[in-house]
Amino acid sequence: MLKSTEKSRTKFESMSDYLPINSSSLRTDTMVGCDLYLQVETQAYSRFILYCRGDAIFENENREMLLEKNISRLFIKKNDQQKYYEYLETNFQDIIADSRIASDEKTRIVQNVATYLVKDLFIDPKTGIVNRTKAFAYNMVDYILQDCHAAHSLLKIAVHEHYTYTHSVNVAAVGTLFGKNIGLDDDELKNLCSGILMHDVGKTRISTEILNKNGELTKEEFEIIKKHPELGVEVLKEAGCTMEHEYIITLQHHENYDGSGYPYGLRKYEIHLCGKIARIIDVYDALTSRRPYSDAVRPFKALVEMKEKMLNSFDKQLFIDFVHFLGPYDPRNEKRKFDRLKN
Repeated sequence: MLKSTEKSRTKFESMSDYLPINSSSLRTDTMVGCDLYLQVETQAYSRFILYCRGDAIFENENREMLLEKNISRLFIKKNDQQKYYEYLETNFQDIIADSRIASDEKTRIVQNVATYLVKDLFIDPKTGIVNRTKAFAYNMVDYILQDCHAAHSLLKIAVHEHYTYTHSVNVAAVGTLFGKNIGLDDDELKNLCSGILMHDVGKTRISTEILNKNGELTKEEFEIIKKHPELGVEVLKEAGCTMEHEYIITLQHHENYDGSGYPYGLRKYEIHLCGKIARIIDVYDALTSRRPYSDAVRPFKALVEMKEKMLNSFDKQLFIDFVHFLGPYDPRNEKRKFDRLKN
């Protein structure tokens, strides 16, 4: 018989092998591709029972039973996470069109699938994943345009950890919402979202020791970092990408309005509108995310720093528009402070 400490350890290890998913994300008459489990808890233990095999059709009677029992969560094995995200990607349009799924849950799906896609893109940026990322960006914009609660939900759920792929997803989400706010049309929003999701892909050609360095970069290391926009276009071209807006955003997201940016030192009207938007959001997300060498700052403080130390880097009117856009979503609703920033 197991001692109590051994029982606890077995229980902990067993539960750590599983991840919860929302049952509302599952489409009837589809094959999920990974086994689905129910969690059964007693006072003595917690265990997982197979509910639907991954190679079986998830039928309407499966859903009805969950609704009847008021079960909203199922579980998958942790090592099946990628299969589940592939399933969400394939069925994404049906999921975002389902009025029974709450906006916050749809947003979690958007964040998870986009992060998984960008992570795959950075692991192996080949033609297939580039095209899938572009297709998902278009679907992501459709979600933002269709769901009136998408803006608040996306900004609320944003992950404030500065990993290259979560950073790309955050910048794409905020950039698309901002673009919508200033009147970009549907096609412009889709190009913007797609380009920003891929904007840092050139970092796949730079040493992780430099990218993840816990401290200030040397002059030589910074010169290497400055190559990532041009390297990004090389990566996209090698993957067969012929998308002009993706090239522009990848090349211009570090160009500054006063000509002090890189790689080409473009100024003012030489920089495409999408490049100007990407520059503002890229800086904002970097400041409000926790990084190895610095803590995250609050949204208002980030905007103050951008205004006081970097304003010449941005199109001033576009920056003011961004402050107007972001003000209502500040988590502390510091409207007066945001109003002062606009002047």
